[in-house]
Amino acid sequence: MQQIIEELRRTRSISLVDDVTAGWDYLGVVLKGDIKKDDVVLMVSLDGAQLYESKQSDCWIYIWIILNLAPDKRYKKIHVCPGGFIPGPNKPKNINSFLFVGLHHLAALQCEGLCIWDASEDRFFTLDPYLLFTTADRPGLVCWDGMVGHSGKNGCHVYCPTPGRRKNHSMHYYPALLKPHGNCPLGSDHPDINVFRLPLGSSGDYADNLLQLVSAPSWRQWDICKTETGITKPPLILGLNPTRLLGVPLCMTTDLMHLASNLSDLLLSLWCSTIECNHPV
Repeated sequence: MQQIIEELRRTRSISLVDDVTAGWDYLGVVLKGDIKKDDVVLMVSLDGAQLYESKQSDCWIYIWIILNLAPDKRYKKIHVCPGGFIPGPNKPKNINSFLFVGLHHLAALQCEGLCIWDASEDRFFTLDPYLLFTTADRPGLVCWDGMVGHSGKNGCHVYCPTPGRRKNHSMHYYPALLKPHGNCPLGSDHPDINVFRLPLGSSGDYADNLLQLVSAPSWRQWDICKTETGITKPPLILGLNPTRLLGVPLCMTTDLMHLASNLSDLLLSLWCSTIECNHPV
């Protein structure tokens, strides 16, 4: 990052940024001073695991990854820090109760700092942990961001304002950009969306929409607000120091693994005319 900043100041441009991040968000917080030279940058990841084949032994694990390490080291087992283990086989009803312990510890370190002795330079210093990204698969992302998930009307995890569309008598929304012919349910009859002009993800409206949600006077109003805003609750990470966090929803990531596998199945079945479809009602 220091080399990139020197190049930016010298040439007014950046030739290439290709690591865990490839945009201006991370560079911006470094230039702002939220991430200092000695600070540790973290990524947290949550996923389910099946310990034994053909047995009901599901569990959930979340880990911390130190992004300051080089790419050939940061993902090695010796450098991955376990955060918590959630036993199965049943899915946890309140996963926040398990994530709270690790996030509370991180919040305390962000508040008080972590004192470190650097043996190579024979000095003590205090670092501030910075949470850059929260990662999971598509169903697990809602545990971090408190949003409705991919089947909601506003199911984008980076909070872009692209609404989905649903079928008649269905509550499942799909990211269909083109308006279907014929009768469209109310709320899904918006005009076509240009695939080359998709709106960018942003946190501009997130705070106002979250305030609107938590201020709902009844469950009915909360349910309506949840559908329109795509938010179900305040996420735990909002309890962290806002200067030690990339911010919601900028710190949220997308699920490219399932996107690639699902798209391949859908496109192959579409090209081979074997895709399942329902008759319009």
